[in-house]
Amino acid sequence: MPADRETRIIVLHLTKYGDRSLVVQALDRERGRTGFFLGGAGKGRGGQGPFHSLGVLDIVSTSRKGNLEYIREAERTFSQDSLRTDPYKSAIALFISELLYRGVQEGAMDSDLFDFLTEQIMALETATGSIANFHLKFLVDFCGAMGFRPKDNYSPSTPLFQPFSAEFTSPGSLAETFSQEESQLLHDLLNSDLEQALSIPLSRDRRGAFAQKMADFLAYHLSLNLNIRSLKVLHDLFS
Repeated sequence: MPADRETRIIVLHLTKYGDRSLVVQALDRERGRTGFFLGGAGKGRGGQGPFHSLGVLDIVSTSRKGNLEYIREAERTFSQDSLRTDPYKSAIALFISELLYRGVQEGAMDSDLFDFLTEQIMALETATGSIANFHLKFLVDFCGAMGFRPKDNYSPSTPLFQPFSAEFTSPGSLAETFSQEESQLLHDLLNSDLEQALSIPLSRDRRGAFAQKMADFLAYHLSLNLNIRSLKVLHDLFS
């Protein structure tokens, strides 16, 4: 008999398999990016149950034929109701899960990164009031969790952020930089907690432009083409 394995996962992506089964792409606290097979999804009124974008689950899995483990049991690690029912939180969860799905490579995981992501998901679940800037703060902090936090040497003489060197530079620099407004926002987010970040007044266009710049910054330092499609959903939703 194959041995059971207990672990904690963060759900990133679901692919339908047959009529009532799913392939679940997730971050496994022990093994990093991992694929699982879930049989019987969609049965009854619960539908896919706890399997949704950024669902944090304690599971029991067992090995099976092929390269996927079979999920035998799954239970929410903490309440995640608003991630599924609040359209704004669901949109942010979709964005973050797509970012992680595209940006975290198979096997690339450590406990500190997993714990950081779990804390961020809990913060999104419990957030109240306007959350339109949540993904901006997440993007900035995620850079640090991945090991390339922007150097905050912002000053009157170095007011422009240079993404390739990951530090602020002078206006006379020949290298491509963030705009002055985007650089100021990055400096503010680097020095704010979540509550402060959520209270920064931003237009839809400023928010969208900054999110794209940070996604491009991540793509460059990860050496990946991220192409986060759900950014447009956030842009349209938080108008």
